[in-house]
Amino acid sequence: MAFEPSEGLYAGLSFVPTADLTEAKSSDDKFKQLYFVALENLKSDKVLDAAGNATKNGMIKIIDLDTSSKKPQDIYGDLAASISAVLGTRQKLRKDKIPSKVYLTGNKWHPDVEPFKVKAFGMSDYNSSDVILKLNGNDYVGISLKKKPKAKSASPTLINNAFSAYIEGPKFKLTRDKLNDHRIKFFAGVIKEACGPGGPLERFAISGNKKISSMNPNNKADAKALWNMRVIRKKDGKPIPLINLKSESDLQDPNGLIKQSGNDPSQVSFRDFVNEKLQSTGGKLNPLYQGFLDIMNQDDVKDSLGDILLTRVLKLGLMETFTLDFWDKYEFGFYLTEGVGTVDKNLSPNVGNANVLDVHSIMIAMANLSKEETKMVLDKQKTLSKNAAKVFFTLSKGDTPVLDIELRYKGDFSAFPQFFAGITPEFKEMIKEGDIGI
Repeated sequence: MAFEPSEGLYAGLSFVPTADLTEAKSSDDKFKQLYFVALENLKSDKVLDAAGNATKNGMIKIIDLDTSSKKPQDIYGDLAASISAVLGTRQKLRKDKIPSKVYLTGNKWHPDVEPFKVKAFGMSDYNSSDVILKLNGNDYVGISLKKKPKAKSASPTLINNAFSAYIEGPKFKLTRDKLNDHRIKFFAGVIKEACGPGGPLERFAISGNKKISSMNPNNKADAKALWNMRVIRKKDGKPIPLINLKSESDLQDPNGLIKQSGNDPSQVSFRDFVNEKLQSTGGKLNPLYQGFLDIMNQDDVKDSLGDILLTRVLKLGLMETFTLDFWDKYEFGFYLTEGVGTVDKNLSPNVGNANVLDVHSIMIAMANLSKEETKMVLDKQKTLSKNAAKVFFTLSKGDTPVLDIELRYKGDFSAFPQFFAGITPEFKEMIKEGDIGI
């Protein structure tokens, strides 16, 4: 697994007095001193991990300048963002400011915090706490940690999941069928065009009764035949979907395709050709994404899909996953925390104010919008100006934008694209206005 330095630094800084953290914002010497303090705290028995300490040891290795593969400027930048995050957390807490223990999560959770790990709403890690603070007694606070270098920088996304993960189950069968039919026909058309005159796969055709040039991507049978085509990749001899081929030069063998006489291969790779076909041009949304958005906005889809997106991204159902027996034993709070900080080339810190959102305040804000209509609205400016193979849209409740969402492929065109989602500035302000703290 990949280890995020800011999580380990946050854990180590959690034991540092507030006055020292505040001083480090304006003192280079104090700031650099806190790096060593955070590292030593991380190594101590105050920071706990599951059996084997795989997560803890991985964090130490990536943070320690003697063993890290990262540049010092990157590590100290994470230190600045972590100072911001710890100070932000403390401003929200009405209870103990310094924890007695800090737990790192990962593939395995320490037995002390195992009861907080929940599987719900189609997610094995619905409690997305990166670190968990233990306060007095059985009082715990989970921290879902993000970072950004400056206050005006775009916030990192809170979730990254395949579109398919949001349309599982019998309720979405018809929706899945529509989406599958739409994407198969679209990519079948891309394959046919690529095999046509001037295309990157011009010299290829299906071996058998039909040539690609004679196939109709709008015909379901032809579209599936094109979609299901496999080719052998040269580097490992493995069959892959034709739609995922990078270029003709990657082919080991025609495997179901026959070469035609004619022009040399196009200088444009097939992967670049596909990506170009996913771009929105001429002031119009790409047809693949337009179809997705149309289906998502259908009356029988938008409310259910919107609820799932909101529940997963905002953790609206987190507290409901715990039983009454749990609450008899524990107190548990949860923060979405975004540290703001960076360093210059001399490693001098610039520490901003963290954005910290309490799950209870998020739930109250959403409750106030619960009766409003769900809408998936295209962000034309972002989508059409970037000339990228992706689409940006906003999930709104009534007139209130709640989630900024990006939908794009990550290299596998045979799978569904990925959702990347974060909270809008408008909804953040709404949450803060009703913030109750814990």
